[in-house]
Amino acid sequence: MSDFHGPEQSEKLYDALEKDQQFEVGELSEDESIAVRERMAALDRFFQKRVVARYKIEVQFGKGRSTWKPFAGAISLFLSGSMLHGGGDEKLYLCPREDCRGIIFPNERLGAQVMCRSCEMMWNENDLVGELLFKLVPRDWATVIHKLFVKLDHNADIYLKYHQTDIRYKAAMEVAKKRGGEEIAKARKNRGLHIYPLKNIIRDTGAGAQLYDRFFAFITN
Repeated sequence: MSDFHGPEQSEKLYDALEKDQQFEVGELSEDESIAVRERMAALDRFFQKRVVARYKIEVQFGKGRSTWKPFAGAISLFLSGSMLHGGGDEKLYLCPREDCRGIIFPNERLGAQVMCRSCEMMWNENDLVGELLFKLVPRDWATVIHKLFVKLDHNADIYLKYHQTDIRYKAAMEVAKKRGGEEIAKARKNRGLHIYPLKNIIRDTGAGAQLYDRFFAFITN
């Protein structure tokens, strides 16, 4: 049996630990307090070592990113290479039917015809959706990311990339220039990459934060 805990199981573990502390507050002995802290520390170490997301949500923001105005961007979904024993990421596609948008996995694209498991309709592979394009205010961007995270079974890392005119891109380039040639090329490719890994999402929401609020903070910080 696997010892991997997904987001739901991990949140329950945090809940159980928190209830232990709340129930016995003011009644714990020194040894009991140490034991509780050790349990929390062990759980944190578990998250650091064991939580590997199955998917990636990659968001590429266009120029003109704002804290309140609509701005353009694109979202792509991937099966994470980290789950494939170090192999490369594999792109996921979406059903073209707008009221479905079911996930099409790489091994389901056999030949020119593909069946969506969600709506059970057949599609030509050229009709599949590879990127979702939007022009949204930040709160709506957070809503879209939240919905996709849920669609991917709460099991995804989130990657943000920025336009070369964005302050985050410029900051990454400044750091890279101090480190030399290869780092500059990497920074250009990553476009100011900012990552919210699943282990951090679990930790933050396990501590009481709401998913939507965390995603909104992530894209606006």
